[in-house]
Amino acid sequence: MSADAGVLRRWLAASVAALAQERAHLDAINVFPIADSDTGTNMWLTLADGLQLVADLPADADDDRVCRAFARGALLGARGNSGVVVSQYLSGFLEAVTAGGGPSRLDGAALARCFAAASAAAYNALAAPVEGTMITVAAEAARAAGDAASADAKPADVALAAAGAAREAVGRTAQQLEAARQAGVVDAGALGLSLILDAMVEVLVGAEALASLPERVEPAAVRDGERPRVHHEHRGGGIYEVMFVSGNTDPDGSTADDAPGAGWGELAAQLAAIGDSVAVTGIRGLVQAHVHTDHPDDAVEIADTLGSSQILVRNIVAAHERPAHLPGVVALTRSPGIAAALSDTGAVVVVIPSLAGLTQRELLRAVRDASGTKVVVVSGDPELRAAASRIAEGSADPEVEVLRVQHEAQMVAAVAASALAGEDEDLADVMTAAAEACVPATSTGDALDEDVDRLLTPDTELVTLILPEGMPTSVADAVRLSATAVCPRAEVQVFEGRHTQAGIFIGVERSA
Repeated sequence: MSADAGVLRRWLAASVAALAQERAHLDAINVFPIADSDTGTNMWLTLADGLQLVADLPADADDDRVCRAFARGALLGARGNSGVVVSQYLSGFLEAVTAGGGPSRLDGAALARCFAAASAAAYNALAAPVEGTMITVAAEAARAAGDAASADAKPADVALAAAGAAREAVGRTAQQLEAARQAGVVDAGALGLSLILDAMVEVLVGAEALASLPERVEPAAVRDGERPRVHHEHRGGGIYEVMFVSGNTDPDGSTADDAPGAGWGELAAQLAAIGDSVAVTGIRGLVQAHVHTDHPDDAVEIADTLGSSQILVRNIVAAHERPAHLPGVVALTRSPGIAAALSDTGAVVVVIPSLAGLTQRELLRAVRDASGTKVVVVSGDPELRAAASRIAEGSADPEVEVLRVQHEAQMVAAVAASALAGEDEDLADVMTAAAEACVPATSTGDALDEDVDRLLTPDTELVTLILPEGMPTSVADAVRLSATAVCPRAEVQVFEGRHTQAGIFIGVERSA
C-alpha cells in the first residue's frame, strides 16, 4: 500500500471522518433490512470504537498491533447489522494485510487479495446474504481490484479500480434492492462502504485522485437534497434487535485463540431459526452476533447459554417512535427475562449476567445508542448501579444521570413511567417518583403469598412479580387469589426474570 508505516492509521481515521460527515444522509436513506434511520450512525460508531483502541496504542506500535486493535475494537463496538458486517469486512481486509507482511510490503496483487478476503469475510458474516447491499459493493470492488492486479497494476491503481467499481455498484443498488427501489434511494450500507474505499484512495493517492473516479450516482431527488420516500415502519422480520458478545472481551485479546468458525455456523443457524438479519462474526476468541426477532427471550437465552457478558436488547419500533423531547433511557439488569418488556418502552436494555460484564465500553456504547444528548441510566441491582455511577462520572457527551433505584421491581416501574413523561416534565424526576411509589420486597416460593399479603391494600393497582431461574409461574396463582380478595381491580403482572440471584422480586404500586 505504502512505505509509510502510518498509512493504516490514516486510512482508518479518514474512514471514520467520512462516515461522520455523511452519517445523517446515510441514516435518512436507510431502508434495509428495516427503515430505522441508523445505518450511518451504526457504521460511524463501529469504526470509531475500532479507531479508539488504535489510539490507545503506543505511537510506535507495529502494523500487526494496529490491525488487531482496530479489528477487535470494531467488533466489540459493532452496532446493528451494518456495523457487524462492516467490522467483519475490515477485519478480513486487515488480517490479509498482516498476512501479506504489512502495508509496506503489499504489491498490487497482494492488495487485491486483501479486497477479496474482505469481501468473503463480509459475505460469510451473514446467515442470508442479500444482493444490492454492502456485500454486492464489496464483491464488485474485489473483482475490479483483481482485474487491475492481473494487469500488473500498482497498489494505488488497484485501490482506484476498487473504489471506482464500488461507486458504480452503489448506483445499481437503487434497482437491485427492492426496498431501495421502492423508496427511491441507494442502499445506505453500500454507500457507507464506498465512502471507506474513497478514504483509502485519498490516503494512498491523494484527495485530488477522487475526481478521477466515476461519479457516484444516486436517484436525482436524493442527490438534490429532497427527502427520500422512506416510510419508517417495520418491514417483516422481528421488531426486537438483540446483539451479544461472548468470549474474551479484554480489549487487548492477545491471549485468546482464534474463534472457531464452525461454531459460528451453528450459532447463525440457531438465530436464523428465530429471526432474520442474522450476522455472526468473530476474531481471536471473540464472537459478536446480531439478530432481528419477535422472540427476544429465545435470543437472550441463546446468548446466556454461550456465557455472553454483554447482551443488548432494543425494540426497534418503540425506539424509533420514542418522543424526540425525551432523554434516552438505558436499563441495566441481571434478569434476562424482563429485557423485552423494558425495551418495549423505547429503552436500550443491557443484560449483565455478572458484574464483570459491565465495562466502561459497554455502558458508554449503550448510552450513545440511547441518545446523543442526555441519558438516564437505571438499574435495580445495587452493584450494577454503583458500577454504572463510577463509569458515568465525568461523562459530558452525552450527559449521563444514574438514578438511585434500590430494587429490580422499582426499576420496572421507573422504566414504564419513562414512556409516559410529558414534554415539560423532567424525565429523571418522573422515573424517580415512579420508583419511590413502588413498594419493593424480596421473597421465596414458600413465603411468597404471605409476603405479598402484608403489602396488599384496597388501593393497590399493580403487583409485579419477577421470578428467578427455575421458579414455576404457578407460584403466582395464590397471589392472584389474594389480590382478588383484597384489591379486585389490581393487575398482577408476572415476569420470568430468570435471574440467578436468590429470591422473587416483588413490587406493589398503589393509587395516588
